[in-house]
Amino acid sequence: MQAAQVLQTSREGSKTSVEVLETSLYTFREVQISLARFKGSVVPPSTLRRWLSLLGIEPDEFGCYSTDDLTILARLIFWLRRGRTVQTFAQIIQKELTTNGY
Repeated sequence: MQAAQVLQTSREGSKTSVEVLETSLYTFREVQISLARFKGSVVPPSTLRRWLSLLGIEPDEFGCYSTDDLTILARLIFWLRRGRTVQTFAQIIQKELTTNGY
């Protein structure tokens, strides 16, 4: 997964410079596209919304998801490939988060 790139421009006198900034924020659609790399097909919006709800993952105040959110969702896809359930994965993630002090 690659973080999105944002261009920042600044002016100093008559000179303009452009700088590429990396961001670790993803829109809902970018999450879908990123997860397709692991799943082999696009995750339907309704399925992704259900996963987000069951895992307690919410977007930030700008409607974006973090790299950590994306990592958890990618792990879920591998978990589901092994024939496991979303509910069991959610319990494991919750235990990890409480154990690690989040």
